[in-house]
Amino acid sequence: MLTEPIRELLAEVARHTADEKPQSGTILEINGIVSAAATLYEKVRYLVDYREEHTIRRAAIERILKRHVLIEKRVVDGTALLQELVESQYLPKEFATDELVESVDKTLKRYIQLQYLSGRKRDTARVLLSLAATEVESHISVHEYAVDSASVEALYKVVRPHIVLGGYSEEQIDVQVFCASRRALLSSDDAALRYALWLMFVPEWLEGDVNADELAGRLSTIFAGIEHAITHPIQWQIAQRIKNESICFRIIREILMQKYSEAPGILSSPERLDAFTRDFLGKKYERENERIQSSGIRAVIYLLVTKMAAALAIELPYEMYVLGSIHYVPLAINLLFHPLLLFALTRRVRALGEHNTELILKGLHRILYEGRGRTIRVYAQYTRFTRFFGFFYAVLFLGVFGAIITALQFLEFNFVGGALFLLFLAFVSYFAYRIRYNARRWRISGSETTIALVANMLAVPVIRAGRWLSQTFSSVNIFVMVMDFLIETPFKLILSFSHQFILYLKEKADEVY
Repeated sequence: MLTEPIRELLAEVARHTADEKPQSGTILEINGIVSAAATLYEKVRYLVDYREEHTIRRAAIERILKRHVLIEKRVVDGTALLQELVESQYLPKEFATDELVESVDKTLKRYIQLQYLSGRKRDTARVLLSLAATEVESHISVHEYAVDSASVEALYKVVRPHIVLGGYSEEQIDVQVFCASRRALLSSDDAALRYALWLMFVPEWLEGDVNADELAGRLSTIFAGIEHAITHPIQWQIAQRIKNESICFRIIREILMQKYSEAPGILSSPERLDAFTRDFLGKKYERENERIQSSGIRAVIYLLVTKMAAALAIELPYEMYVLGSIHYVPLAINLLFHPLLLFALTRRVRALGEHNTELILKGLHRILYEGRGRTIRVYAQYTRFTRFFGFFYAVLFLGVFGAIITALQFLEFNFVGGALFLLFLAFVSYFAYRIRYNARRWRISGSETTIALVANMLAVPVIRAGRWLSQTFSSVNIFVMVMDFLIETPFKLILSFSHQFILYLKEKADEVY
């Protein structure tokens, strides 16, 4: 018999599916030439603004909303938004139905109303438009959103009673375990997590029973609480500790997504569950390798176009006008080493194999049929060893970077060239870690080899430096700024004019008959 959290998961998904309304046909008319131009622009843009694949459409929705509201100073409606998404091939044409337009319009009006009531503050508007973008995407992928939300809730119910974490209130632990569950299960970025917390802090929002004036008055307090929850580092420790459980729930999620009508029967039968899991994982291991390769290529292009161009713009003039001569070997290394390293690190990951599959199956049986949890300890407080560990990490950090700097001095790097090398090495290491993590997230914790553990230990200082740099300078991307403020707005206006003019010509042609 299935455990209670799994029965509740199935019931919740069934309820949302039953509430879905039949969809009518599309109301949009798409021109092939305009669509091809819009699609090409989007592909170019995301070469200079690297994002995880599952976040690209939501980010595109947010960007469209911000362009219309914050730059063009006009209100966007559901039809205009979906028109752009379809033209850019973020949404199949047949999905743009009357019902979807109505849902999107309703969502946009509610968030725009909050923006006006809150005083039209730009920072508040940005957060509200980000929330609106996530909610719009939930209307586009109704079944997926329902499965994701219910799966996170079920994972939370399974792991929360077994979390041992001192130094925090129960309410704080609840919020952080919820954040960790979304990070671990769905790889949620900050924007998606912000919307999930918005619904947690304002539970009446989806019911429509909201006093807009009262809510607008406390937006700053709500947003501050959300940002504090999102940025708290303890959720990442929890996410790592619940990794094994999240892998099992990814399998359950896939069953609900791929075989919803058969899901109760598959989950209730150990034999059918094992067969689905083996078949799914066998294909998944190979697909993840293909995915990290494509992500690696995108990251390499992103690195070449943005960071390397900036490096040449700084290092080359420094050598020419300050040092008086060009040092070709260091310059060539700074130009080629980092993209080649990233390309090599993202070509392929070690196959997970049958042993990993067996561990996942054991975890699935424990969660689905036995209801046995394992104690999950999260060490967030200082202990008598904490200072020693901090000292050891500082020694490791200095040792790793000291060895790299020594090698650069041997290769006759100047100060600027050496600084750029270290900067991009940190960036590359962090990008490679993020890309490879998507494949490693199917690996049960504790199955790493000794060599892998040593290599990871030595890479930690560089990766953490790259993460800090990426977060610190994430908003500093000259290429994205140029495309968003100088290119995108006039380009989209030209596309809109072209689309309307083509429709006009077609109407005139019809009048001939």
